Amino acid sequence: MTSTAASKTAAISTTAARLAIGAILTYQILLVVLIFLRPDLNPSWHTISEWAIGPDGWVMSGAFLISAGSYAALFVMLRSQLRGAIGRIGLGILMVCMVGAVGVGIFTTDPMPLHDPLSTIGTLHVICGTSQLVLLPFAALLINLSLARRNKTWEGARRILLWTACLPLFGFLSFAVYTCIFVAPMGPHAYGPGVNIGWPPRFAFFTYMLWVVILASLAIRCSNRRSAKGQVAGLNRSPAQFQDATLNA
Repeated sequence: MTSTAASKTAAISTTAARLAIGAILTYQILLVVLIFLRPDLNPSWHTISEWAIGPDGWVMSGAFLISAGSYAALFVMLRSQLRGAIGRIGLGILMVCMVGAVGVGIFTTDPMPLHDPLSTIGTLHVICGTSQLVLLPFAALLINLSLARRNKTWEGARRILLWTACLPLFGFLSFAVYTCIFVAPMGPHAYGPGVNIGWPPRFAFFTYMLWVVILASLAIRCSNRRSAKGQVAGLNRSPAQFQDATLNA
């Protein structure tokens, strides 16, 4: 009974939450900075991964690894908060996304436009990047639903959790719909000015960033609220109750 009660009231790691926010914001800032560092690459028709090619490529590769660090910090924060199959599946998918972000940072894309056969490193880059891009919206959906329905610590944030559960999914579907309507009809090797393959994924990853920031901010707020309630409960104890709690501890 004691272990069950302890698991239900597990503390939220606000340090991990702050690290998640800081890392994902740094990633987005670097995406903007790199546009100015490489004026030869037009962000409208060059993919994000192309910034990892060339002399300043280490900055983009580092940014990918920083985004992986954000997912890792989020994983640490959520590990003690998720209950049941839905939450655990969401956490597992988040881990896959973290590994995918690491892979994108380690394995540099082949030069664009991509042609078959891809190099081994280029293939690994595509696999890792696609897994992260496609799977994160489903991790977000399952994680938010689990926190909203099964964790009382997050009860005060339930409405925001439900509203933002589909935010990354909206970003991904916007990217997917745009690609299907405007890019896919041009053929598998469509590339160049006027082929806008740059902004749609940036928008998708921007919504992913918003989800991380909102979720981690809610975690900090819920943790502070819980601490405040604990302090009030402690002040309301009678001397006899306080003495009993001290002896039992």
